[in-house]
Amino acid sequence: MSTPPLELTAPPAPQKMDAAEITRLYREVVLRDKAYRLFPLGEDCASYLRTKRKRLTPSSERDYESCLDKLARHFTDLRLEDLEPPAGTARLEEFLDATWGDASPRTYNKNLSITRDFFKWAILRGRLHGDPTMAIERARSRAVYRTTFPADQRRAIIAEQEDRRDRIALRLLLDYRLRKGALTAVQFKHFDHQRKRLTIFTKGEKVRDVPIPDTAFWMDLERHILDIEAQPSHYLLARQKGNGRKIARDPTKLMGVHGAHAWWYRCLERAGVVPTGTTSGERMHKARHTAGQRVLDATGGNLKAVQKLLGHASIQTTGDIYTDWDTDQLAATMAQVLAEDDE
Repeated sequence: MSTPPLELTAPPAPQKMDAAEITRLYREVVLRDKAYRLFPLGEDCASYLRTKRKRLTPSSERDYESCLDKLARHFTDLRLEDLEPPAGTARLEEFLDATWGDASPRTYNKNLSITRDFFKWAILRGRLHGDPTMAIERARSRAVYRTTFPADQRRAIIAEQEDRRDRIALRLLLDYRLRKGALTAVQFKHFDHQRKRLTIFTKGEKVRDVPIPDTAFWMDLERHILDIEAQPSHYLLARQKGNGRKIARDPTKLMGVHGAHAWWYRCLERAGVVPTGTTSGERMHKARHTAGQRVLDATGGNLKAVQKLLGHASIQTTGDIYTDWDTDQLAATMAQVLAEDDE
């Protein structure tokens, strides 16, 4: 009896991962691997991180450890003393260029700052005499390219959502400038119905009060709380499973980063802002810029009001981002001047 031929099947095609998924996997796999501490330089990196832990947020601590992990693995055969300047400066410049030379200036400068702080700590501890990062130039920052949603799109994004919860969350983004992280952390107990305030927990673990003067917003929120019988500890954007009509939500758990990303693009899709199936190209941060621009336009260019709305520590940051308002005003002025010349 002959044996039937063996049928060979092609292996399944690997799934493509976006940048957010790659970052998540890196944090789960690489950052759990503390093998960098086995290298001579890694021992000092670990000591430094133990010192800084009292001042860093969990997110910043991950960024610091990621940078120093790469530093220790790059110089596996060197000790801290081997990075004294000037030889250490050349070595570190090569390391930074090899690791982040092709990244954005912001990413390069962030990791240079982390590296510089590590060597500052080493000098204060008497491990080094000179700072090898002192002579390393920061990357030149690029101009900020900022876009906003036009008024008709902003209205459509909110109006085309059937779920009241979605409309409330989108207004917090488009009208009250919340970041993604702050929005997903909102619980119903954070709303102060008497003072018409929302307490948010935002970037750098800062706590801020956001004034919400619109009476219609609070009426919608109160109806939503009654409809779903929300408890104070429940999350506005609760974690959910499923798509379409069959969606199960767990109000005791906040929506994750990937869930919030998918939710955002579903809202844009319903509003006709993006085609069906789109998952990139219209970042949620664009809603924050939209809120800032609306206040800027309504106040005749009051950057101080926009700074207060966005929570920028420096008004210079606000001015750098919203420079196009001055350009628009210049264009209007020039048009007026030229019209007067033609009369």
